Amino acid sequence: MGASFAVLAGSSLLLGLLVLVVLLVTTLLRTGPLTAMHATASAGISLSLRSMEAVGLTGRQSVPYVTVAQVERGSPAAELGLARGDALVSVAGAEVGRPNEVWDAVGRAPGGRSTSIPIAWVPRMEQVLGRISAAPVPEKLGQFRIVVASVSPGSPSEAAGLRQGDVLLSTGEITVSGTRQAWEAIVVAAREGGGLVPLTVERDGEVLSLLLAAAVQDELPAVRDPARTWWSFLTRLDEPRYPEQAGLVSALVGSLYVVLIMALVAFPISVGAAIYLEEYARQGVLSELIQILVANLAGMPSAVVGIIGLVVLARTLGMGQTVLAGGMTLGLLVLPMAIVAAREALRAVPPSLREAAASVGATPWQVIRCHVLPSAFPGILTGMILSLSRAVGDAASLLLLGAFLFLTFIPRGLGDSFTVVPLQTFDWATKPQDGFDVIAAAGVLVLETLSFLLNGVAIWLRGRFQQRWSG
Repeated sequence: MGASFAVLAGSSLLLGLLVLVVLLVTTLLRTGPLTAMHATASAGISLSLRSMEAVGLTGRQSVPYVTVAQVERGSPAAELGLARGDALVSVAGAEVGRPNEVWDAVGRAPGGRSTSIPIAWVPRMEQVLGRISAAPVPEKLGQFRIVVASVSPGSPSEAAGLRQGDVLLSTGEITVSGTRQAWEAIVVAAREGGGLVPLTVERDGEVLSLLLAAAVQDELPAVRDPARTWWSFLTRLDEPRYPEQAGLVSALVGSLYVVLIMALVAFPISVGAAIYLEEYARQGVLSELIQILVANLAGMPSAVVGIIGLVVLARTLGMGQTVLAGGMTLGLLVLPMAIVAAREALRAVPPSLREAAASVGATPWQVIRCHVLPSAFPGILTGMILSLSRAVGDAASLLLLGAFLFLTFIPRGLGDSFTVVPLQTFDWATKPQDGFDVIAAAGVLVLETLSFLLNGVAIWLRGRFQQRWSG
């Protein structure tokens, strides 16, 4: 029976480790596009997803395309002439219609750490078509036709033969139905036609076919460096609009602050409470009630602790949603767990050690300070670090307290607003835009790394102090 139980326990442990490894590998693979995202950001551009409602041969449909949402001054992208509002149509020879496709193409592009990636983009409407306007159709109420108001000298539209007064009918298979939609149709057609767009226009009652060279082609310098990418991710302030500019430094600093406050609040109280319950408290009704209360509080859900922190600390005591309130809320969360761990460590000290110290005239406090605490210290330290590990990964209590999901500044003091790594990761995970799932996976990986480091430190310190006290 014992052998069967051992086999079952070992199999369960191996299965759990296998699941953990699979989750870690999956998370790590999900962060693959992070380097390409940083490469585009370091080149000076941020991307945005747009869509066009078009009526073509297959009926009405929504067609996505990707635009440049932001260009940094003096960046390689700005030197190429890219500007806000331009639309990317191909990267490294691949058609792109979403930001994810841009980053995938950047990641797959040939070359090493520093490379130049071929790109093609359609400039803004006035640079491609000139000025166009919507003129009402006299015989059809509520309908408009798109008329070329002016053509810029030297523009692609002039080279294609477009003239003032021409009526735009279609681009490729897409019917032109609006001024903005006319440019969007050119973007989609340029993406599918390698930069060349067939135009159908009406001029003086005749229908003409023109060929517009709408796309500009050049090579964008980019640096694909994983180490630099992760360092930038960990040290950059968060930009909530663009995932390629997301950063974790505010959340890391916030986590450090609240965990330090939690340690200063919870650990001395937990050790003192454990010493009282194990060494001084007499067995009775009050002692039993305290032990039951501590055991029940150790299983309290994080959400309940967060509500207590909101009502008592943030509102009643006037702390607000600050670093101090967050640290004390986490202190309430881990205090029962730390008390239980400290009690178990004190309980593991053999009674003979106490009796031997007392027999040579040591006072009760001298017995505790000089003999019991040093022997129990490895267990107490392990429990404290495991409590710290739980606090680092907790999000529910701080979310209900009212902590921010993201910050664009670094908290400097106890009265500042704050966020933590779990909340920042949760915010990224709930955003539907391309790229935020990759950033959320990176945040999860950082959390897992912190958890493994803390647990590893706990095991190492426990072994070291056990050897010291036993030696």
